Amino acid sequence: MVSTLLIVAIAALALGLGYSLLRNAHVAACAEQDALRDPSEIDVEIFRVLLDRDQELQLHQYLTISQFATFERRRVRIALRMLRLVDDNTGMLMQRARLAKIKDDSEVAVEMDRIIGSALQLRLGLILARCCLYLKWLFPSWTLFLPAFDVRYQHLLDSMYAPGGAIA
Repeated sequence: MVSTLLIVAIAALALGLGYSLLRNAHVAACAEQDALRDPSEIDVEIFRVLLDRDQELQLHQYLTISQFATFERRRVRIALRMLRLVDDNTGMLMQRARLAKIKDDSEVAVEMDRIIGSALQLRLGLILARCCLYLKWLFPSWTLFLPAFDVRYQHLLDSMYAPGGAIA
């Protein structure tokens, strides 16, 4: 019985690893095409409203506990979708920076390394924000404070589209 479970677990692990490798190969093949598409529009103000503590307290005051939990979970789901868009845009920015580094201009390469580093920091912040939001979804009445990452994201967008910026 134990050996059967061990074999099934190893087979499931092998399938998961195989899927992961195939998915990564597909993602790498599509990365250059994805870098050329336009980034998704994200309104930081809407994100702030979704997670505003004052709004949450007001909802908690006027809704029943079950209504509040349902509504709060909806707000968290929307916020998680917005974080997914931010993550996609960040990945696109990193890919554009990698493509720009190929041009053998040392000044551009240094700037692209800085952009990639900032984008990586943003992605780490997104992981933390997702964890906080998942906890908020599980326990809607808990008070959680999310890390302030939207300023860095806006800075990345501004640097990407600024005239004379590194990426055209």
